[in-house]
Amino acid sequence: MVRIVGVLVAVIGALAAITIAFAHAEPATIKPGDGAVLNQVPTQVQIEMTQDMARQAGANDIVVVDANGKQVTTVAATIDNADRKKLKVPLPPALAPGTYTVQWKTVSADDGDPANGTTTFTYDPARTPSPGTERLQTSLLGSPQAATPAEAPPRSRGGGGTSWILLVAVGVGALVVGGGATFLFVQNRS
Repeated sequence: MVRIVGVLVAVIGALAAITIAFAHAEPATIKPGDGAVLNQVPTQVQIEMTQDMARQAGANDIVVVDANGKQVTTVAATIDNADRKKLKVPLPPALAPGTYTVQWKTVSADDGDPANGTTTFTYDPARTPSPGTERLQTSLLGSPQAATPAEAPPRSRGGGGTSWILLVAVGVGALVVGGGATFLFVQNRS
């Protein structure tokens, strides 16, 4: 029985190490959502990351540019003092109708890994509003956390494929635990 517990502890430790090694501070949620159509100018862009962000000058930022590539944000994004997973930047109140690209970058406080990506939103008072995809991160099993399955996935994120790596790691870990437990059970019966 002691051997089984030892094997379980080793496998859990290995899975935790794999999870940390492949983790990045990337968006779990974003407002306005990716692909959103808004009838009113948003006051800010806010992203909640999957991990705390490192407090390093210039390491974590959100820049919003218009369709011509001109930057519309005038100040650097700030990390929320109460929750280091939240990053936000104010938007000017006089945005012209059009499509805007949100460019984000982060550095994880957990392992120092950088990540970056983009999303878009459209401000158009004449179009039918849509929230877009606000939940960007998928669960460990790869199913979207977003409420509607028809929503498009985000265009780019820094961790591409991390959830598949975790799924494989969990599967290998389960196989090792099952095989190890079977081996120990057979050895103890002999």
